[in-house]
Amino acid sequence: MAADGPVLRPLGTLGPPPDGTPWSADQLDRTHPIDPDLKERVITYLSGCPLFLAWMEYTRDELGDRFGVAGGSAIASDGLYYWRLDAIDYLREYDIAVPPEAIGHFESRQWQPPEFDRPDYLAIYQKLEDLLVPGF
Repeated sequence: MAADGPVLRPLGTLGPPPDGTPWSADQLDRTHPIDPDLKERVITYLSGCPLFLAWMEYTRDELGDRFGVAGGSAIASDGLYYWRLDAIDYLREYDIAVPPEAIGHFESRQWQPPEFDRPDYLAIYQKLEDLLVPGF
């Protein structure tokens, strides 16, 4: 990890922007959907990554009311990308884009979600808090 903490970026439109703009499903990129052959691998990878900001808001599918997720606005990360917990359900239900560089990153990890020791976990948690919870 970088000396000043991890460099984290949203997983395309599946993560809230770090500028404080409220996230909305209307912003999801449906113009370049994920390759159907990779979709399940991405869902499995994202599902295996740890939660960092465990917000307990119950979210409902904003596009077609197909699902609800307890803690859907919670934030998970693999140490490079971050996303909302309900991103997994949006991917499962809709044709949503995942950036090609993120797919390359997941492949470079052989589709194995990371495990973090306590110091690395806390560094990622702090960085996400700084990015997504201004003034906290």
